[in-house]
Amino acid sequence: MITNEDQCLKYLENLSIAYELVEHGAVYTIEEAESEPALADRTEVKNLFIQDDKGKRQYLIMIPGHKRLDLKVLAADIGEKKVRFCSAQKVETILGVKPGSVSLFCCLNPTSRHVKIIVDKELLELPELGMHPIVNTATVFIDPKDVHKILDNLEQESQIISI
Repeated sequence: MITNEDQCLKYLENLSIAYELVEHGAVYTIEEAESEPALADRTEVKNLFIQDDKGKRQYLIMIPGHKRLDLKVLAADIGEKKVRFCSAQKVETILGVKPGSVSLFCCLNPTSRHVKIIVDKELLELPELGMHPIVNTATVFIDPKDVHKILDNLEQESQIISI
């Protein structure tokens, strides 16, 4: 179980994934990240935690920070009739973090093993990817190709699609 930044960094080191850690003030949205001087002109990942309309199936959606998401189109793309955002309580219970700290690293926790990870193909074409290492006061930047290493080492089902 990964519960803090140090454990997250150790996980990356164990997978031989090079990273750059940038410490900064707390950010809760992409807009706040873009206005944070330490993150200026960097590539942030937008992580959205959604569920099917009945709340039985959860998804972590990873898209470029600048991208807008149409939930109706996304629902069709992932084979659901309708999707909606998960509550803050569900984020904390399943992913083990508060909203604003959600990232791919949350899927290292046992309570999230049923969450399906959806990665926008466009992310893999960017020069770097920035994700919170369990806390929203730091961002870890990795090479997009290393997302495959992380996905391959998770128990969750994952899918790379064009969103």
